[in-house]
Formats: sequence, C-alpha cells, structure tokens
Amino acid sequence: MAEPSEANANLLQPVGAPGPAWYTWTPMPSLAPAFAQEAEALIIRGSGNPYCFGAWCQRVPVQPGRAYRLRVAARTDHIGDMGLHVTPHVVWRRGDRPEEECAQDAIRAWRASGGMFVGDDTFLAPADCDSAEVRLLLRYAPAGCVAFSGMALTPAHLPGCRRVRLGTMRCCPQRPATAADHLRVYSERIDQLARLGAQLILLPETANTAALPPARGQDLWARAEVIPGPFCQLLAGKARAHGCYVGAGLLERDGEFVFNTAVLFGPEGELVGTQRKVHPYWPEEPQGICPGDGFAVMQTAHGTVGFMICYDSWWPESARALALQGAEVILFPNAGYEPRLLPARAIDNNVYVVAASLGSPAAIVDPVGEVLASSAADGVVAADVDLARRPKCHPNAGGNLNSAPGGARWSRNARSADLYDSIAAAVRRSWR
Repeated sequence: MAEPSEANANLLQPVGAPGPAWYTWTPMPSLAPAFAQEAEALIIRGSGNPYCFGAWCQRVPVQPGRAYRLRVAARTDHIGDMGLHVTPHVVWRRGDRPEEECAQDAIRAWRASGGMFVGDDTFLAPADCDSAEVRLLLRYAPAGCVAFSGMALTPAHLPGCRRVRLGTMRCCPQRPATAADHLRVYSERIDQLARLGAQLILLPETANTAALPPARGQDLWARAEVIPGPFCQLLAGKARAHGCYVGAGLLERDGEFVFNTAVLFGPEGELVGTQRKVHPYWPEEPQGICPGDGFAVMQTAHGTVGFMICYDSWWPESARALALQGAEVILFPNAGYEPRLLPARAIDNNVYVVAASLGSPAAIVDPVGEVLASSAADGVVAADVDLARRPKCHPNAGGNLNSAPGGARWSRNARSADLYDSIAAAVRRSWR
C-alpha cells in the first residue's frame, strides 16, 4: 500500500489557520520561555532563563495502532546541540489521563538543509491512544532562539523489516597449532555458519595466531599479518564464496608496529573496514602490542556495525562511542570476557551485541539484554534479528522519549554536556 500524500494528509493546522490552534505550554511560570508567531513560523526564545522549558503545541485525533510521521524544520540561533535543546515530540494522549501515563516519541535526528535543520521520524500510535499532542519544545537554552516551520503529522507506514541472520562461534585451534591449522579450523567454522544461513559471521580475537606458541617483541612482530595477508585472504574468499560479511580479530603488522585489530570483509570480498583495539589487556603491551585510538562504525547492506575488542568491553565508553555514531550491531571478538557485561552494553546503547570467543561463550544479545543464542562449548550459533526493531526495556509508559539511554539520546535528560566534560576532566586530573 502506498504511503498517503503528505500534502493532502497533514493533520496539523498551519499557523494562524482555522481549526485546532497552536497553543503554548510550560510546566510552570518560572520555566516559561518567550513565545511569538511570525508569518508561518512558531518562535521560542530562552530569554536568559537557564532552565527554560516550553513548547508550542497542537492536539489532533489519530487512529490507535497506526503509524504517523512527524516532520518539522527549524531555524536556530545560539543553539549548540539540537539533540539536547530542541525536542519536537508527540504525547500520545489517552483521554484525560495524566501525561506520565501516555507514551511519548521524539524526533531522533536532524539534518542540515538550506540554512535550517530538518527532522522527521515515524512512530506507531499506541493501541489505547485517541489523539496526538505535538510539542515543539525548547529546553535549557538561555541565549537560544528557534523558529519552527513546515510542521506536519501525516499517516505513514513503518519502515519494513531489516532481517539479518547473525552467526558467531566459540573456537580456538587445538594447541600447539600452526598458521595452516588456524586457516583450516576457521575456514570450517565459517562454512558451518554459512550452511546455517548466516549473513554476518564473526570470528574471535587474534584468530590468525590464537593457538601459536607464546611470543613477544620481534618474534610477535614477525608472526603478525600485514593487511591483507593470508588470513585476510581466507576471510575475503569465504565472504565472496558465501555472499556474506565475515569479521574477525587478528594480529596486525603495520610497518614496525603491531596491533590487535578487527577486520570486516563484504560479500564481494572487499575490505569494509578495520578497528584497532583501543584498550590492550595489560599483558599485551609488554609483548609489544600498540593501542588503537578511537572507535568508528562501518556500513553494511544490513545496517551499521562497529567493533569493540575484548578488554574494550570493560570501558562503557567503548560501546557508547559506537552507538553515538549509529551502530546497530556491536561485534565483539574476544579471547574471554565477563558475560554479565553484555546485557548492560546492549541495554545502555540499544544495540545487538555479537560475541565470538576463544574461551568464553559465543553469544548473541538483543537490545533488551536477552540472550538470543549462546554456546559455552566449542561450536557455532546463529540467530535471526530485525534491525528495524530495537525495543527498549524501560518499563514506563512507552515511546522513545524517556526510555533507556540508547545511542544519541544519551544527553536528552541533562541540562548541558558539562557533566560529561567533567567526567573526562576528572579522568585526566586523576593521573596528574
């Protein structure tokens, strides 16, 4: 079924038009910003109030269980963080029930267009709602000004499913092993997961050297692989043969230096991206392994993914840095890990986590912390997920506005970024 025409189906009345009028709202007089109407724009100014919190609103009838798209354009002045200070959202009203009993959904992202910011998002009206109160909110911006225009709430369709079958493993070649043994063992495991229909396959940390005799210094450097070397060629060939994505941890040599690195190859055998371990486990650095610097996401045909490698998992900022960049799946190659960390990382960041291990359970965890598949024994596991559906486990009324942190929504319930800057400053001070 085609989506209704936005031009003919807008439920919101234009500024100044007859019908449901736009009205102003603030929780209490001390929080009120300054409101104004100019032509077709609704304007809010902070007017020097550091705690300003107010919105232009309009309430319109909706059909429960139907999807709606909210779109708005905003011209701003002295607004440093759109996600923090400007929050267009929908309160799904249930008759005269109090607001805290009503689900609320907010636009989650903005894009710059023609000197303005444009935000739009699609939401599902809860089964028991009867109307939608659209709120165009300015918050905690004493010097800020925002002019809203082009407001539209239209019937829509939710994005379709984005199903992907994730595959992972607990696997380490039997010691003592050769480089050829590593190629053979992991080749077999990739083939097993491909037969199970896995479209994104993950191998453990340092899969090219995991069961070789211990080494350090120049001996470690000599066994590390220049990308792409023999192990990468295996991964690329298997990805191409099975038409899937294959990721793995490996020991990388780059010039005179050695890194603990993860790689991802795509269905054409192409190198999608690499990620170096940011937090080497404490014995790794005396062996000669250097740390990476920063986390980056990678784009696949299924969605956005990122790597955290083994010891990275003990720093909650690792997963958060990936989620803030839009990661939907965090790939977690490791030698061993604390299983209780995975639900926390998944819940905090509203992501799926896929763990492949040399000695701990293979696991696939969903955004509410449920383990979809796992194995404490050597072997492979797979699970189907829908990346278009990433529910949150916050127990209250529903919607995305007041749910668990989840990616870029992490700063919604803070007045500024000062708290997070102070955390970073405290870390730096602690080492002086």
